[in-house]
This record gives sequence, C-alpha cells and structure tokens, in this order.
Amino acid sequence: MNGKPLVINLMGETLHRRAYLNLLKKIYYLPPTPIGLDWALTYPIEIKNLGITKLKYQIDTTALEALNANNYDFRIFEIQNPEGTLAPNDTQYIYTLFRPLEAKEYSVDLPIKISDIEGPSPHSHSLRLRGTGYHDQQRKPKEEQFYGDLPNCRAYIGEEGQMAAFSFETIDFGELEYGQQCNRFVILYNLHQTHKLKFDFQKSGLMCGDNLKLEPMSGELEPNSHQNIKMTLVPSRFPTHFEGEI
Repeated sequence: MNGKPLVINLMGETLHRRAYLNLLKKIYYLPPTPIGLDWALTYPIEIKNLGITKLKYQIDTTALEALNANNYDFRIFEIQNPEGTLAPNDTQYIYTLFRPLEAKEYSVDLPIKISDIEGPSPHSHSLRLRGTGYHDQQRKPKEEQFYGDLPNCRAYIGEEGQMAAFSFETIDFGELEYGQQCNRFVILYNLHQTHKLKFDFQKSGLMCGDNLKLEPMSGELEPNSHQNIKMTLVPSRFPTHFEGEI
C-alpha cells in the first residue's frame, strides 16, 4: 500500500481497418541490363497487404503498352501478373520483366487500383520502374542495390521468448549460368538458455522458377545449440535478378 507508484508507457501500432497495399520502395531502379538478350530479365517486386481484409489489386499497364509501342513494338517492360489478391498480412511478388532494346534509360509509372470488401481504396499507389540498357561490360552503368534501404535481419525474438539468430545477414549466390549449382551454408542459433526452438522455412515466390533447396527445411533446436543450414540454388533457363527475404 505504501509502495512507490509505477508508470507503464505502452506503445503499439494497429493494422489498417481496410486493405492496404505496401510497396517497399517508391521507385524501383532495375539493375543495368545488356541489350541483345535472348530472354528478358525477371525482377520479383514484393508487395504486402497491411490491412485486416482481403485485398484485390490491378495494375494499369496502359503507360507500359504505350512505351513498348513507341519502341518499335518491342516488349521493353512486361508485368506477368498485373492483377491478383492478397489475404490480410499476406506477401506476394509482382514479376516484372525488363529487356532493353537500346543503350538508354527507360522509365514508366503504373497506377495500381486497390479494392476490398468495402469497394475501391481511397489510397493511391503506383509502381514506378526505371531501367537502363547498355552495350557491353566496359560501359556498364553503376548498379544501385535493388532493395538498398532494407534493414539487416539477423536476430529474432519471438512472442513466446524464442531467441534465434543467423551467422550471416545476407547470402550472395553471385551470377550463375543455367543449370549451374551453387551451395551456401548458414548457421541457425538458438540463443535461449532454457527453451527449445522450432523452425520451419516457408516456400517463397521470390525464386520465381529457380530451384532453391534448404536442408533441413524444418527442425527443433535444443537450448543454446545450433544447426547448419545448407542452401542450394539451381537457376532455371530464364534469367532472374532477385533480392529479398525468405
């Protein structure tokens, strides 16, 4: 009864009541791409529904079609999945194809229409794409990291007190030829002194055709122990540039 009173300050963030589409960047600068490719390069662009209701999106490709028409009807840009749905808190990818015809810069802004159970969303969204074509390796423009402003994700503290960490923040597979296998290893740590840790890697649309195999995909770690994770990437015949999280 005579103890000192304590003040507890609470902070939190609520989800949007309506569907809300989240793009990680305002403008996407695609890596410089050589002209004369047999196949267009694919760039998976992450989108997420931050609302609590199902979301439907539709990308208006009118400007994209006009840009292609003004470049001798050559398909400079292409969106493989211009429309789709996302459940609450769901993450998917927009597969953007880029195949420059000339050594120059290309630019297009694509409005995105969003709707949910209550109708069209009041928020406006645009997918802004910037791409550069070049002739040869000696004249390759400087590349900007596709998701350069993302925070490093190394340690994780779960709601039930789990404490996990990886030995590397990023894993770079480099440039691979079709069918060329590349292996990488990362260590998963359970930093908790008394609690076990269960892990289960989820399949991701980020790979979009490439074969990424993780061994093991799931398991359980004893307190204060670790597990070696083998990652094997075998690229498909279609060139892809991906950067993100799984």
